[in-house]
This record gives sequence, C-alpha cells and structure tokens, in this order.
Amino acid sequence: MRTPPTAKRRRLGRLSAALALAAALFAPATSAAATAVAADPAYEVLVFSKTAGFRHDSIPAGIDAIRALGSQNNFTVTATEDAAAFTTSNLARFRTVVFLSTTGDVLNATQQSALESYVNGGGGYVGVHAAADTEYDWPYYGRLVGAWFRSHPAIQQATIRNEDRAHPATAHLAPTWSRTDEWYNYRANPRATSHVLQNLDEGSYSGADMGDHPITWCHQMSAGRSFYTGLGHTASSYTEPAFRSLLLGGIRYAAGVAPADCRPETGYTALYNGSTTGWQQAGPGGFSNSAATLTSFGGMGLYWYNAEEFTNYSLKLDWRAAGDDNSGVFIGFPASSDPNSAVNNGYEVQIDATDSPDRTTGSVYGVKSADIAARDRALNPPGQWNTYELLVEGERLQVFLNGVKINDFTNTNPVRSLKGYIGLQNHGDGDDVAFRNVRIKKLGGGPGPQPGTPVEAESYTSQSGVQPASHAAASGGRTVGYIDNNDWVGYSSVNTAGATAFAARVSSGGAGGTIQVRSGSATGTVLGSVQVRNTGSFDTFANVSTTLSGNVSGPLFLTFTGTGSGGLFDVDTFTLTSTPTAAAPSTNVHAFYYPWYGSPARNGTWRHWQQGGQNPPEDVGADLYPTLGAYDSGDTAVLAQHMKWLKQAGAGVLVYSWWGRGSYEDNLTRGVMDAAAAEGIKVAWHIEPYTGRTGASVVADINYINQTYGGHPAFYRAADRGNRPAYYVFESLRITDWSALSQVNQNNIILAQTTDTSKIAGFSGMYTYDGIAGATAPGWKNAGDYAKANNLVWSPSVAPGYIDDRAVPGNTTPTLGRDNGAAYDRQWNNALNPATGGLPTWVSITSFNEWHEGSPIEPVDSTPPAGHGYQTYNGAYGKTGTAGETAYLDRTRYWATEFENRR
Repeated sequence: MRTPPTAKRRRLGRLSAALALAAALFAPATSAAATAVAADPAYEVLVFSKTAGFRHDSIPAGIDAIRALGSQNNFTVTATEDAAAFTTSNLARFRTVVFLSTTGDVLNATQQSALESYVNGGGGYVGVHAAADTEYDWPYYGRLVGAWFRSHPAIQQATIRNEDRAHPATAHLAPTWSRTDEWYNYRANPRATSHVLQNLDEGSYSGADMGDHPITWCHQMSAGRSFYTGLGHTASSYTEPAFRSLLLGGIRYAAGVAPADCRPETGYTALYNGSTTGWQQAGPGGFSNSAATLTSFGGMGLYWYNAEEFTNYSLKLDWRAAGDDNSGVFIGFPASSDPNSAVNNGYEVQIDATDSPDRTTGSVYGVKSADIAARDRALNPPGQWNTYELLVEGERLQVFLNGVKINDFTNTNPVRSLKGYIGLQNHGDGDDVAFRNVRIKKLGGGPGPQPGTPVEAESYTSQSGVQPASHAAASGGRTVGYIDNNDWVGYSSVNTAGATAFAARVSSGGAGGTIQVRSGSATGTVLGSVQVRNTGSFDTFANVSTTLSGNVSGPLFLTFTGTGSGGLFDVDTFTLTSTPTAAAPSTNVHAFYYPWYGSPARNGTWRHWQQGGQNPPEDVGADLYPTLGAYDSGDTAVLAQHMKWLKQAGAGVLVYSWWGRGSYEDNLTRGVMDAAAAEGIKVAWHIEPYTGRTGASVVADINYINQTYGGHPAFYRAADRGNRPAYYVFESLRITDWSALSQVNQNNIILAQTTDTSKIAGFSGMYTYDGIAGATAPGWKNAGDYAKANNLVWSPSVAPGYIDDRAVPGNTTPTLGRDNGAAYDRQWNNALNPATGGLPTWVSITSFNEWHEGSPIEPVDSTPPAGHGYQTYNGAYGKTGTAGETAYLDRTRYWATEFENRR
C-alpha cells in the first residue's frame, strides 16, 4: 500500500501563489544598460545566378550587394553560374544558397538531388525575384520557392504592405513601403504553405490580378529554411538601404542565425496593429503607440484587451526587449481595472533576458520554467524582434517562441483558469519592451477539448482531496492521485452535453474503487460509473470504460468511492465521447430580417401579405409561399421557428428592419429579441427610409435603440471591433448631409448602402443589399480594399434570387432566377474571392424573409396553394419535396462555414 505524504501534497496556498506571481509585476525594476547584439557566427553563402531564359542586368549589382552585406555581417560569399557547384560535398560548406534571378532549367537531375538533400538536411535557400521563373519541371523546386512566376506588368511604383514586422527581413520597415520594381503575378497563392511577410496593394498600381497578392514569404522545408522575395528586378534596388536590409534578413533567416516563425498563418484577427480600440490601461504607466508599435513606459501596470475574454485560442504577438528588460503577457484573468487582478487570478508568460529559470523568457512566471535549451536556440537577442504564440486549449497552455515550442503547462490550480482576458505588462521605468501585431485565432470545440480528445486528468479546475502524482509511465508524467473515498475532481472546460461514453487510463496499487461520471457538480446527475480494480501497482496502467446515459449539459465532475486508505487508484487520462453538435452560428454572417407581417387573428387585419392587391391567406404578394403560411410577425411560435432556422443556417446575426420609434416593427422588437436570445442569435439594426428620416433623426434613432434595447442579451456588439453595435442604413444616398453621425460613430458601427467610397464620410463602412448586383459584384473589390486599408467594415450582400412580379404587378425591374442554387453560390463565391469580393469583414444575406422581393432563404412550401403560380425550391442543390424546403438554409450553413475557414 502506498503511503501518502503528511497531510497529502498540496500546491502553494492562494496567498503564497499570489505573492510569487506578484513579484513579476510589482518587484522593483532592474536597471541595466542595453545589451549589444553579438555578431553572427562566421558562415559561407553561395550565390547562384545561372540563367537559361531571360537574363536580368541587375545580377552583377545583386552579387556586389550581397558581398558587401557579407563583409559587414560576418559571412563570406562565393558567386557562381556553374551548376557543377551543386554537389553534396560542396553544398555542405554553405549555410545558405541564394538563387539570384535565375531563370529556366539550370540544374540537371543529379544537381537537383544534391540541392534537395542539402535543404532537407538543414540548409537554407533564398530566392530573389526571377528565382520564381526557374525549374518549372521540377516539383520539389516549386515547393521550395513557394510559387512560380506567371506574368508581370510594366515596371512601376506600388505600395507594399508589410504583414510581418518581426521577421529579420522586414522588422526595419514601416507598415507600408512605396517603391518601384517589376511586380510579379504568380501561378498560385503561396499563403497556404508559406508565411507571408509582404503583400502588394493591388489598387496602388496597374496590371495586378491575384487579389490577395503575396510578394515576400518564408517557410520551413523539412529541416531547412526557405525565403523568397519578388523584389529586386532593377539594379537600383540593390543600392536601396531598405531593400538591402530585407535581403540581409532573408539570408540570416535561411542560414539559421536569425530565428523566425515561418509557419503558415491564416485565420487570425488583429487585436492590435496600430489601433488601440478595445484596449485599456490598468494601473500606472502605459504604452506609447507609434508606427503600429506599442512601447512600454512607467509602471507597474497592465494594458489589457477589455473588448472580449477568450477561451480556446491561439494568441500571437511580436515583441522586442531593448536590453535586460522586463515584461510579460498575462492571460486568464477576469475583467478589472486593477492590475493585481491579473496577478492574483491569471498567468504570465514572462519576457526577461536574465532571471531564474521559472522567471525568465518563456516561463509561466513562478510556476513552470521553459525548456531553456530549446528557448535559447529559438531566441533572438535583445534589440531584435521575437514572436510568441500562446496556444490555449482548455486548461493547457503551450508557448511557442519563433515557431518552436518551449513550454507546455497545464493549469491544475482550482482557483485559476486559462479562460479570461489578455494583457501586456509595463513593468517600470527602464524596462523598455515593445509589441507589434497582436492577433488572435479562436479555435473550435467550445470552451474545452474536442469530444473524443484525451484529457489529462490532473488538469482539473476544482477538486476535493486529490493531488497530482508523478509517474514516469503516465501521460505527461502525472496523474490524479491520492484518491480516497468521497474525493472528487471537476473540469469547467469539459461539457457533458451529448456525452455517450467515458473511458479512462487508470492504475492502482491499492484497493481500487469506482469512478462516477456526473454533470454540473460533485453531487450532480450521475451519467454512468465504472469499476477500477487493482492493476498491480500505481505504475501499471489499464483502460476502463462505460457507456453514459442522460443528455445533461454542464461541466464534468468525477467522484470517487471505495474502501481502504492510502490511495484507492490513480487516473491518468480520460476521454468523453459525445454525439456531434452543430457549430455555433457565425456572428460574421448577417441576415436581413423583416418583422412587418400581420394577420387578422393577431393584428386585426392583414399586413404586407396583401401587397400587390393579393387576397391572403392563400393568395399573397410573393412569388414563393412560406412553409409557415401567411404568418404574423408577433406570433411567438413563428418567431421561435425563425430563430431555429437562422441557427440551422449558421447566420449568427439578424439585421432587424426598423422603421422608426413607435412603429409596428419597433413594437415587436422585444419579442423578436427574446426569441433570438433563446437560440443564441444576435440582433443588429437596419435603419429604413421612414418618412422624415434625416441624419439627425438617425443619430437619435441610434441613441434610442442603444438605450432601449442595449441591455438585452440578444443585442449584437462586434467583439472584434470594440464591442460596438451595428447599424445598416438603407438607401443612405437619399441623404447628402451625414455630418450628424460624428456624434455617434465612435461608439457604433454605421454602414452606408453603397460601394462609392466618396459617399461614406462619417460612416464606419459599407454594404450593398442589392439582391441582383451580387451576381456581378460591381465595385466590390474596390470597396473591400478601401475598407481594409482604412479599418472600415465591408459587408457585401448575397442573395439567392430576386423576383417581385406578384408584389408589384406590371413591374419592369430586372429579376434574378435562382437557377437551382447556382445564383446563390455565384454571389457567395464573388464575396469570398479576394479578386472580386475584396476580403469582407462580414457577409450580409438579402434576405431571411423579404417575401415580396422573392429573396428569402426561409423555407417555402413545396406544395403551395394551387392556382397562383407560386415557385418552389424544388431542384435546389438537387433536393425536392420537404428536403428542398430547407435547401437554402443548409447551403447558407455551408457558406458560413466556408467563410469562417477562409478568414
């Protein structure tokens, strides 16, 4: 029988732990002079400039520039056009090979094999300009360079957007860079396989055709490194200091002397990249904001992002310490204006050049040291930029430095959680640390691990009686141990909703016992139980499992029973299997919603259904007939069904058609919002052109709506834009003077209905609404590019079709046939294709239920009342009958998911 330590092993008490963490934020700052950057170790570079096609007259200038860079930065250069240099033994001399505007087929099969072995074995490759116009018949080279050349316009000036300003090649640059060169279009976009450092603003020059247009990128290639830039056509390029610095940084990265995170990166949202919207200072000191860079001053304090708390996410940020300075990134703390809240409730990932292992760069301060050897290999010295990724999955935190994992920590403190807010520390005078490009990517799976994923049992968030126990054979080296009768553990990040089975890896050198699987609390509903028997020792593991019953939603708790003392059994990992649930609706997909329908039973008369001189309920002013019939917008059953359908469609925000204070629609607002809240749908606002609408009246409307409905749980606020509500203004061009918006546009997102960027003064962005224009997307790309460049919202509108013949008899306006779903797909493709849609912030759907215009995605009756010529959805996406009725809901879900995946 195992004998437990006296009073069982316990972590530091709350006060001790808080004091230990407090030292990170409130210990006296250490004065230290800036540390000089040591020279790189000496190395050799091979410059290869053979051409079998077009020859650039800038090649000699390029060679001279690289030689000069080498003499200044401790590397020697061998320049050659002899492919015989590509042998295994010769390449071993060099830390990197530069392909300087090579063209055509320049290596034979043996030489290709030598280069491939060299790079895969840890060598570096740098491609400059026409290096992408090389070796088209060698697939490995295509992967190595990242993308092949396709075409180029005339030499001209263009604007480069520097996406990554931490990489050694681009850290010296401002957010944008205007210069003259020959700008390549590529056969494929390298973003999916490479980390893009720079892209071109295609609106700044003529002849571009890629939409999203990377021009400089990097990536790992097996054990080696690849860097490519499309810059460098002209001889004068090689005399430009900024271009020389870019070239030097690429060589240093490829040579392995300047670490950088070159993993492909998509799907991140900027929290800070120049704009401080959503950020707030807690405590003294703060950060200056210049050139999209935050630099700390004074302290001790915390600059925290108060617009949203985060659960499962990847947080990336770039940082630079001037010397032996001190700062850190706090995560997992509650909202508070007191920086002590982060210390007492959260965790800090430290930035400090010199301190004890658990309090230096990469450590979880005072709790877990980084892997110091891995950290030192990945770390750039003071004065140079580094990139952190903090990967939070449930209660597990992994820390990556310049793409290398240096720490792996699981929270087991029941009074703390990794769920919460994030912040940057300003430590004090003399501790000068700068930050750039703080961005986040929300991960799937809700607040905890995906169903079916093993969970470390010791990652509990609450407990009674147990402690972690060390075992070499356990996953992660630890278990939940010292389990006695009536002990328990809880996991706030693991939900039991839909749980069907439980399995665990266990060991026992004791009496064994029973695990009870519960939901909600340690005394909550028992979903199932499983027996644990003696396995021979606490270091001998076995698997146990059981089925679960009772679909109860709530956090998982495991309770333990048995007889005996000194430890019944240990639990290493467990897996909770659940039935799959649909992903939450996307708050980036907005559907225009119309609450203007009425029936005699509730309204005393028909409202809107009789439009066009029709005679409801079977004869309505629409070319499609609703599955729900001629319904009333005040009917709670109808509203409940609408919200379920919106949720099914994956549209997380309905845009409420609002016709002024005291209007029919205004009076129905709370009922719609109550129904929306029940399904997790949010409500934004569509300010319609009611009689007497002016710029001033819209300002009053916005204030009224915020005051009247702003406290409702369904009230939409854009979490990634300062928690501001959203207002779409229909036919905004009817009014020429929108100067009154200055009273409200700082705290609200107000969108104009136009793509004319000269007509949006005072607005926060644009949308289109038009259910026909989306088929050709006129002006969409320009509007989207303008919005992105000016940090505005771009919400192009997509529609499944448009026909208003029955609502407006004799109308001669154009219509748009649905074409069995092809029209809807075409509009979504136009919206999401960067070449046509301009990278939307949101996508708005015209509409959920505008029946008169024939644009709804709301289900239609597949067997409508006869004799009225109603159309149906039969045939849409190959579906007929009742399956066809929801075809557009299901297709919207597909496109909503696709939109999220591409963001």
